Amino acid sequence: MSREYKLEKVLIEKFCGVLSLESGLSRNTILAYRADVIDFNFWLKEKDVAISEVCESLINDYFVFVRKSLKTSTLNRKISAIKKFYLWMDREKHISTNPSSRIKGLKFSQKLAFVLTENQLANLFSIPNTETSNGLRDRTILELMYASGLRVSELVGLKYTDCLLSEKAILVSGKGRKERVVPFGDEAVFWIEKYLSSSRPKLLKNKSSDFFFVGKGGGRLSRQFIWKLVRKLGAQIGLENYCTPHTFRHTFATHLLNNGADLRAIQLLLGHADISTTQIYTKIALDNLKQIYAKHHPRA
Repeated sequence: MSREYKLEKVLIEKFCGVLSLESGLSRNTILAYRADVIDFNFWLKEKDVAISEVCESLINDYFVFVRKSLKTSTLNRKISAIKKFYLWMDREKHISTNPSSRIKGLKFSQKLAFVLTENQLANLFSIPNTETSNGLRDRTILELMYASGLRVSELVGLKYTDCLLSEKAILVSGKGRKERVVPFGDEAVFWIEKYLSSSRPKLLKNKSSDFFFVGKGGGRLSRQFIWKLVRKLGAQIGLENYCTPHTFRHTFATHLLNNGADLRAIQLLLGHADISTTQIYTKIALDNLKQIYAKHHPRA
């Protein structure tokens, strides 16, 4: 490995360290940015160009090269990662001019998120066999996702002490380590109590765990486990291509909005830093209302 390449690796790691301290981005986002900059650096090596000697046209060439195989959202993340990297390089005087300053993300039409109906939710909830420890846990997971709108990373990261059952609320550590309190309803309380009194002790098998949801032997559940669980259950009611953990989050927000909840309150419940992120749900809700109008109004 050349001395120059070692130096570039050091720069990338320093950049990621600064992001961790200053940006408020989640660990997963920072890891994705790190991978994006490393991929870009590998591409530069093939062209025998140092990462500190890049020009704007070369960055554009890279994005033309990778865009064929990427979704627009992934490409925009890569653009963001590289722009942040060169902004930091410029700030720290590692380069004289920022070559990415005029590069912008791609515009794309945002597909509206799929939202579950109450009947579809009821069908999903009925699938796990709640006579078993795993089934009771899985039913509780579904109930809590719909009751709280948690991100999957927040769900698997929940600690036992984060569940404030007497307050009907959970303490959530969200993106950028920002904490919020999210309430839940009586139905979720019912299943949480059953899980805590019956399923969780059996899954722990006399072991201990800080985490709220556990697997056999008390191990922490992974994000992949939750994804596979939801996709498997969705497939059983014909929603394999639509049902993901994030679908529950979309459904939580849209049902609240449809029933009169204030957009600012939904922003706080979801843990969105920017209200504009929450506003996508107004579009989803409006589309649902249009469908209802078209179906039921005599002059639609």
